[in-house]
Amino acid sequence: MNVPTIELKRRCWRMLAPKWAYQPLSGTGAARHGGRFNQPGTEALYISEDYITAISEYEQELGIRPGTLCAYDVDVKGIVDLTDPQVQTICSVSPDILKCPWKEIWLISKQRPPTWDLASRLIAENYAGIRVPSVRHLDGINIVLWRWNDCENRRIRALDPRADLPTDQSSWNA
Repeated sequence: MNVPTIELKRRCWRMLAPKWAYQPLSGTGAARHGGRFNQPGTEALYISEDYITAISEYEQELGIRPGTLCAYDVDVKGIVDLTDPQVQTICSVSPDILKCPWKEIWLISKQRPPTWDLASRLIAENYAGIRVPSVRHLDGINIVLWRWNDCENRRIRALDPRADLPTDQSSWNA
């Protein structure tokens, strides 16, 4: 599949569970549980183009979880922009597939969500990630990275100028 890509060079946001805030660049939580665009066992870093979307994605339908908002400087090439209808057509994907109820499909119906098949195809072809519409925040945009900080053109950095993020989990062991 020959899919056009974009370079994403901008500030992005992510809400971190306080217990895991010492690993702001980790994709292990997504690998442990799976996500809309990664099956269990596949690391992924989910970030948003604005902080309201990041909070909405983190809170999901609960709206009560404490979290740590973190900003990121992103400079990543090889992003498939699935907000573009032409790119959706090339990838044989529709807006309905992108917003499918993946948790219900996986956890209740015991089926494989179609978004995992899309992600698997793109991962196999070495794309860094995707840019997708948010399901949680109208007009919000999310970035899902499968490859980051593994080469010069896939850089992402958590911004913590005053070293406010914890360095380990010791505060949670008390």
